[in-house]
Amino acid sequence: MKKVKEFVDLSTLRLLSMLYQDSRTPYRKLGRRLGVTAVTCYNKVMKLRRLGVIRRYSIEVDAAKLGYPIKALIEIKASKGLSSVVAEKTFKIKHVVRVYEITGEKDAIIEAYFRSIDDLNQFLKDIRNLCPEILETVTHIVLNMRENPHGWWLDAKEAEQP
Repeated sequence: MKKVKEFVDLSTLRLLSMLYQDSRTPYRKLGRRLGVTAVTCYNKVMKLRRLGVIRRYSIEVDAAKLGYPIKALIEIKASKGLSSVVAEKTFKIKHVVRVYEITGEKDAIIEAYFRSIDDLNQFLKDIRNLCPEILETVTHIVLNMRENPHGWWLDAKEAEQP
């Protein structure tokens, strides 16, 4: 962890922000925007990969365009001490993006996408059958979402600095 902290400066955070916006950006373009060479950018990216900061390159799927316009956050209250069991049983089911084990009144949150309210309703019935450890669910439908385009580690001013 200490190696990562020593290596990460504002320039590295800005590089990560640019890759966060488009992980396919050529090193030459990244270098121009950062005021360094393409080789410097390449070496930083390779070091970030070796250190485990960059874990993978991925795509972002538009769920609505794929036919899944309903995003739900489902809070789960599990039997005492069994939130990990619920998370293990649910994180690979169709519709589920991720499962968070959390602190507070509830024990987990499932993030999932659905084609319709009927699909969501059926999912809730299915997970209760799959997981008798679930005592209670509270479902939230996401109406709008705003995501920091620079990544959570920078604000707009830091991302735009020369």
